[in-house]
Amino acid sequence: MKRPGEAAVAAGLIALAALAYAASFAAGGGVNAASTDSPMRLPRILLAIWGALGLVCLIRAVVVAAPAEDASFAPGRLLPFAGLVVLIVLAIPFLGYLVAAGVGVAGLLWILGERNPVRGGAAFLLLGPGLWFLFHHVLDLRLPVLLSGGMF
Repeated sequence: MKRPGEAAVAAGLIALAALAYAASFAAGGGVNAASTDSPMRLPRILLAIWGALGLVCLIRAVVVAAPAEDASFAPGRLLPFAGLVVLIVLAIPFLGYLVAAGVGVAGLLWILGERNPVRGGAAFLLLGPGLWFLFHHVLDLRLPVLLSGGMF
């Protein structure tokens, strides 16, 4: 095993996702085979993605050796990043998804050190309004309103 600490964290997150996934069936009263729409559909999709990403991280921790120095994400960036994510979540009901996620994604990209305007603009459009459009119009999964006041 090349990165035992990272492997332990990845395995723990996979186990947590599996427990949350199992609990989602118990808390919702079981599976209704006659219903195609469920309020738990999006959380279960996200938990499956979380588990898949955790599995990739676990495989990487077992197979790939850690580089000598990894300065791609400095520890000093973690607290502002987490704080901004919390502010985005709290702002969505008041400002709508577009404003909260738009300003928030721009801030998150800045915290992560993205200074290239083309890459930053593309990431901003994909991660902000692009994801809302994908979930709301393509996947037909309800998300918060785009702008507060119900314009969209």
